[in-house]
Amino acid sequence: MQGVIQSNRGLWALLPAVLLVLAILLAAGAAHAQNGAPDQRGVISSVADEVAKIEARLANDTLDSTTSNEFRLKLEDRRLALLDIAEDAKTRLAPLREQQAALGDPPEGDATEPPEIAARRAELTEAITDLEALRKSAVQSAAQARDLFDRLTAAERERFRAALIERTPSPLAPARLTAALSEYAAYANAIAGEIRLRLLAQDAMGSLAENLALPGLLAIAGLILGVFVRGWLVRRLDGMASSAEGIVQRVLIGISLTLARLILTTLALVILLGGAKESGLFGPVGQSLLDGLAICVAIIIGAYAFGSAYFSPPNADMRIASLDDEAAASARRWLIYLAAIVGLDALVTSAATTPPFGKDALTVSNLALLVVGGFLIWRFVRAAGIGARPLPANTSETEDTEDEDPAEDASSQPASQAVGNAIRLITSLSAVLAPLLAIFGFYAASRYAFYPVMLSCAVIGFCYLLFAVARAIVGASAGQTGNSAATSAAGEERAAPLQLIPVMVGFLLALAVLPVLALIWGADVADLQTIFGHAIEGFSVGDVQIAPFDFVLFVIVFVIGYMVTRVLQGLIRRSVLPYTRLDSGLRSAILAGIGYLGVFLSALIAISATGIDLSNLAIVAGALSVGIGFGLQNIVNNFVSGIILLIERPIKTGDWVEIGGVHGTVQKVNVRSTEIQTFDRSTMFVPNADLISGTVTNWTHGNAHGRLIVPVGVAYGSDARQVESVLLDVARAHPMLLRRPAPYVVFAGFGADSLDFEIRGVLSDVNWILSVGSDLRYEIYAKFTEAGIEIPFAQRDITIKNLGLLAPPTPPSHEPRGPATSVPPAEGPDAD
Repeated sequence: MQGVIQSNRGLWALLPAVLLVLAILLAAGAAHAQNGAPDQRGVISSVADEVAKIEARLANDTLDSTTSNEFRLKLEDRRLALLDIAEDAKTRLAPLREQQAALGDPPEGDATEPPEIAARRAELTEAITDLEALRKSAVQSAAQARDLFDRLTAAERERFRAALIERTPSPLAPARLTAALSEYAAYANAIAGEIRLRLLAQDAMGSLAENLALPGLLAIAGLILGVFVRGWLVRRLDGMASSAEGIVQRVLIGISLTLARLILTTLALVILLGGAKESGLFGPVGQSLLDGLAICVAIIIGAYAFGSAYFSPPNADMRIASLDDEAAASARRWLIYLAAIVGLDALVTSAATTPPFGKDALTVSNLALLVVGGFLIWRFVRAAGIGARPLPANTSETEDTEDEDPAEDASSQPASQAVGNAIRLITSLSAVLAPLLAIFGFYAASRYAFYPVMLSCAVIGFCYLLFAVARAIVGASAGQTGNSAATSAAGEERAAPLQLIPVMVGFLLALAVLPVLALIWGADVADLQTIFGHAIEGFSVGDVQIAPFDFVLFVIVFVIGYMVTRVLQGLIRRSVLPYTRLDSGLRSAILAGIGYLGVFLSALIAISATGIDLSNLAIVAGALSVGIGFGLQNIVNNFVSGIILLIERPIKTGDWVEIGGVHGTVQKVNVRSTEIQTFDRSTMFVPNADLISGTVTNWTHGNAHGRLIVPVGVAYGSDARQVESVLLDVARAHPMLLRRPAPYVVFAGFGADSLDFEIRGVLSDVNWILSVGSDLRYEIYAKFTEAGIEIPFAQRDITIKNLGLLAPPTPPSHEPRGPATSVPPAEGPDAD
């Protein structure tokens, strides 16, 4: 963990470790995989001796960070070897104990047994005792090595914490600034003095021209390669990129451009530095400066190459970033400037390994670089649009947004926007916090707050670049470049077997980048090896050993098997089934069966690849099957019913079915349910068990033929034979009605208002039953009109009885009443 805070080396000592970490992890895995070492007791004894020596050094407090990390690596290797010895002894003990059990119990009392049995029993007992002692000794030594490893790790973490909180005088103190200027001057004089002395020495020996000839030629060759050749090749590739057709061609040209910028420029740098070293003009101080300069220029070259690949200012078609030309050019420029600051830090820390470049010059340089770097981060993040909130379509910046709910808006952001916001926040905090820590004298903490953030963003950006390239290649391979709906639908269908490739690439990139990020943030190879060992060892559940590494291996193998299954399905769908006479339903059944079989085999292969013994899971599976059976019996029932549907095929894709009075077309038979699209364009999901146990009408099961019945009514008094002749002519004239059996007319009965007839015929395709019925009715109406045949409509005669009772009542009279008198009853016919 000391690599990120050492003032004399800085973060750049991690670069070789980053390049070698995978090889070290593989070596650790190989060491862990070795079983049955030839001298196992010798290994245990040597581990005990090494542990004793390390404990003595630790007690005397004479371990520095480098030595401590070396001891931790060695202890972890020895611990893994001891665990292998213990596992090997356990494996060898199992058959010996089985043989001992086969001999039975030893005789009791004065009883005896055959001599050969007794001798064999004694041999087995002795071998079991030795192996048991070996296993216990290995486990005990492994525990001792683990304990010492933990103590060394705790001491290292304490050193790391102490370095972070260590405070020195501020770089802005006048005395420190004066001392730093003196160290700068002394360092420059030292380099100039080395060059002057070596020039004088070579001139005195008469070898100056000879020693400078080769470096001069190398310098010229480097300039030609890095400037002219690289420029010519980049211009040619840029021209090809402008006329490239298709994503794959553009991706290949983009990769070629990146390699041209990276490799040719790096070769030019190597040639120039080689020429400088061959000149013999630089001593130890100059050599340290050249080493730092090499790292500095390499960082700038990498930023230039990958920044050009991501932002691509001259060609928008090659651009991965969602920026316009001006913003892309600005973002790449600020990225190169930021890389120059990081490279200058590598140069300064490399120069600080040799005097007279001391701590004062180092801390002052660190503050200056952090201040400029913080400003460059701020400019780059804004130029690249990292975390910038995109405006919605048809919305201006001045639009009132006070009514928006911030929480709802944040929850609706895409994942990329959330990641961009996090990067923007972290880099902004780093740009402000790191210079402040440096000003207050926290040298190690200021570097830890800045450079790991920059390196982490660089690593994540590089991985995203690779992921974007993989996604573009997969999209192009799937044909998803079309703009029409038909082209997009076809592209999605072809992309089905390839959709998991970007996911797999992202998953593998995440696994690969985790150890690199751990190294950047302070871990060392010993920590990674420990994590790797625990990932391999895992933990036990009963007799089953489960390890995170096994889980990752299971996922990788299963996904690969699933992808192979999907590719196989696509090949059969496009290259085999179209040339067969199988109907669409049987084709869907075959493809679904291949999918089920492929997933099942992929799971079995993945489990076998992880080394899990399925027999150990039999008891657990048996115990769980009862409970799971009650809870999942409906799902299992539907799954089995789906298998039956695929085998018996009472319904198949494309069939017209009627279920519970609802008509629709079968779209797909899934694992649990069948998808049916109704004629109202809604989707209905019917459990497979209901299709097996219920009543389903399949209108197109055997063939597409179906009977059509068109009822027709004519007025009483019409000529029945003439009506029959007209209807037959209409039916026979329609091309969708079969000639065998021929259509015919039925006199259905005497209706209340009409004579009822029916046209009955068989359609060649029952899916057109509504259209054919409509055509026949149009033609019947026209023919009846020509022939004068009346199509009746209902008529009713209504008779109302006691109409007088329905007369409205006589309104009361409003004449003034006189005095009450007796009126005689009226007489005559109007008395009522």
